[in-house]
Amino acid sequence: MKRRNFLCWSMGGLLLSGTLPAQGKSWVPDFAAIRLAATGMDASQWKTMAAVQAHLFPSEEHAPGAEEVNAAPYLQWVLSDPGLDAATREMFRKGVASIMALSEEAHNQAFPALTSAQKEKLLRKLESQPGGRHWLHEVLHYILEAALTDPVYGGNPDGIGWKWLGHKPGYKRPPADKRYFLL
Repeated sequence: MKRRNFLCWSMGGLLLSGTLPAQGKSWVPDFAAIRLAATGMDASQWKTMAAVQAHLFPSEEHAPGAEEVNAAPYLQWVLSDPGLDAATREMFRKGVASIMALSEEAHNQAFPALTSAQKEKLLRKLESQPGGRHWLHEVLHYILEAALTDPVYGGNPDGIGWKWLGHKPGYKRPPADKRYFLL
């Protein structure tokens, strides 16, 4: 990939975030309402994805985690984009299916129900499999995008990621009716 394409893709990804309104830390996505047709993943797969994200980017006393930055809804929106490469959706579906299968095989339980140590062991096992490391890298990539995007796009509610990093956003920030995908 050429450097220019990579930079355009990376910066575009930073701008892309959920169309859902930022509603603060207490907002929890309704995974049952997520349409399989839009993302290719059902409610149980999204619960697994959210658990993977929370394990990879946990909440800490002075730092937001994946849940606080709305990482799962952000990724849901990205995967719902009709312009997204189908291979990207397939890569996420295969990764979730792999971790779900590993969890059932090793513990006869769903991934979200496992202990932190069990989750870590399974994610390390997934990392050693073909494509596993890349999948984990992409999951982390989208968590960080959710943490750093302008809240008007649905991630980083109330600027929680910016506050954590001590970032002061540039101005003029887009109002809700002037988001790039509405223009």
